Amino acid sequence: MAKVLLIDDDVDLIEANKAVLTARGHDVSVAYTAEEARKSLDKVVPDVAVIDVMMETDSAGFDLARDIHEKFPSLPAVILSGIREAKELSFSFEPDDTYMPVLKFMEKPVEPAKLADQIEQIVSGTNQ
Repeated sequence: MAKVLLIDDDVDLIEANKAVLTARGHDVSVAYTAEEARKSLDKVVPDVAVIDVMMETDSAGFDLARDIHEKFPSLPAVILSGIREAKELSFSFEPDDTYMPVLKFMEKPVEPAKLADQIEQIVSGTNQ
């Protein structure tokens, strides 16, 4: 199936998502910081990356998404974050070509099966 890179500083969230994705036959690698993700991407480019926003800094995931887009423009990425709730923001985030060049922004919490479904749609080219 797909090579998936999960990037999040929440160990429990990583493990729950990894368990579901692995059970569905995906090859999952993990990074707990944006810097760890950059090092991982220097070794292996996945089929899709799932990125948290608030890690080393409150914007680490946004910065990482832009770096990934610049270095690997065809690598699909999804932001999975609870930043709106954590920062009590009244607006929603939408992917764009400059600040958040990702396919999708998903609000935490997301059921691992729903995330897996989204990843499978992206990999199969049927993402809505």
